[in-house]
Amino acid sequence: MNQSRNDQNQQHLTTCIKPVVLNELIQNGQPTFGIFAHVKNINYLDYHSHLISQKTLPNWRKELKANQFCFIQIIQPPYRICLALATIKLATSAFVYLYNDETDELEVCEALQPLTRHTLLEGDCHQGQMAFVHANLTVTLDFMPSQIKVALDSQYLALNATLARQAQPLAICTPTGRRGWTFTQKEPLTAISGHLLIKANSKFNTDTQAKQIHFSKTTIANLDWTLGYMRHKTNWFWTCINHYLPDGCHFTLNLSMGVNETGVSENACWLDGQIYYLPPVLFIRKDWDTSVQNTWRIYHQNLGWSNVDIDLTFTPMTVYKKTDNFGVLASIFEQWLGFYSGEIRIKNEVIKFDKVMGLAEDHFAKW
Repeated sequence: MNQSRNDQNQQHLTTCIKPVVLNELIQNGQPTFGIFAHVKNINYLDYHSHLISQKTLPNWRKELKANQFCFIQIIQPPYRICLALATIKLATSAFVYLYNDETDELEVCEALQPLTRHTLLEGDCHQGQMAFVHANLTVTLDFMPSQIKVALDSQYLALNATLARQAQPLAICTPTGRRGWTFTQKEPLTAISGHLLIKANSKFNTDTQAKQIHFSKTTIANLDWTLGYMRHKTNWFWTCINHYLPDGCHFTLNLSMGVNETGVSENACWLDGQIYYLPPVLFIRKDWDTSVQNTWRIYHQNLGWSNVDIDLTFTPMTVYKKTDNFGVLASIFEQWLGFYSGEIRIKNEVIKFDKVMGLAEDHFAKW
């Protein structure tokens, strides 16, 4: 009798519900919550949002209140290019920075514009376009089902890249606050064509002419795309590792604490494009002595119900930091580059890290 019950329990534990594909995120006026294999249309204007008075919000109000962000990292050793475009509709910003893993040097270009001036936002991360035009920085992102095209021009660098998409993105939608919700999609990418142009006035260029670096089959990248109606005050921590393991396997890791945490986790890793869903984690950032660089700890507290263990330390090296305070709107954004050490155990497989370069983010926003 006990053995039969144990067998049933074991069978239950090994049974998993696979994420499904959604044609539309908003169905019958409300978002579908959970983790999905793929969402083809983020039809956020079909959301039946209400004021406290229970009056339905018009589309222009829903569009105004929807925050949208996109971050892409492209790694062509020794360089990594990190670029982002974000709008809260009252203001739109973009940045790009070039980092040299070998010299720990960083070069930044950023731009900020009121409202959505010279900004185009059409469709979503499956099929759509985001574009931003500024005297210092121009970014165009074209999203297609099989690839993403990136075109960027700035003071110090320019790039054109066509990034191939993997078959298994992480797509998640969760409630946020009383009425809001947030959708995010994370996925590893590979560069199938393109180049980076380091201009003559860049600190990375010792020549008088621009230096062109072509991407290759080994160039790797990752996408982080978010749209939603978030809390007035929002804070999150984020870990990103994207590199090749010693055996040549392409490994990508996404861990976070904050925003998407209502019953599901936006944590996952990929091994050669195969996704593995991970449980929630805690971020401990030690800032007791701000005169020295402090180690962060990112770990999973295993209480016996998970076959995953996560225990990482992050040693920050260099930071891209931007602080804005406009009273009603405020942001403290820190994106650190540094080294990860530790391990992740998934069932019987252990992935070890020994000073692996990656990103760690601490972001507070009031919007």
